Amino acid sequence: MKKSFLTIALMTMVLTTFAQLPITFDIGLKAGINSSKITTDNPGAIGSYTFNDFVSDAKGGYLFGAFARLGAKKIYFQPELLYVQKKGETTISYNSTQSTTQSINVKSVQIPLLVGFKLINLKIASIRAFTGPAMSFAVGDSKATFAAISAFNQETLKKNTWDWQLGGGVDLGPLVLDVRYEWGLSKITGESLSPTNMGFKSKGNFLTFSLGFKFI
Repeated sequence: MKKSFLTIALMTMVLTTFAQLPITFDIGLKAGINSSKITTDNPGAIGSYTFNDFVSDAKGGYLFGAFARLGAKKIYFQPELLYVQKKGETTISYNSTQSTTQSINVKSVQIPLLVGFKLINLKIASIRAFTGPAMSFAVGDSKATFAAISAFNQETLKKNTWDWQLGGGVDLGPLVLDVRYEWGLSKITGESLSPTNMGFKSKGNFLTFSLGFKFI
């Protein structure tokens, strides 16, 4: 609820600002790749199991979708609608000598709501910085699993998550190149930890590179 309120407040403030400025409007398509590192909390001990270490590895994914841009001379608002795949893998060591692997594969519809600033604005090129929240809704065969430890069940993937994005980009005519870092604000998996309901609390950080094309 608090995250939804902050997003609505940010959008209201941005749209109110743009309503008072001469603006331009662009739409376009984009695609890119990401590197995901989904970290998992160490719960210590559950019943007769003692968890010693959680080691996360970065995995690659992809994205594609559309964006719109309402721009003034120095500032712009850019909502996006993206299909995103993110992956993560964590080796979980427990009871000193045993281990299992947690695998996360999230396919989602993501809606970033970005406010950008044109740092250098030339006729043929511009350099930008931007930031804002992103909402994601898991779809398709998204899943979070691990090789079962005794009687533990598989994990439950959250259907809705929030992230915060920060990045920079370059516009070269109709071409749009972006790089952004994304911090997980909410957990991807797990709230319960018990011998009958295993849910390691996992949160993601993501680095994304994308290339877009503006039609207007």
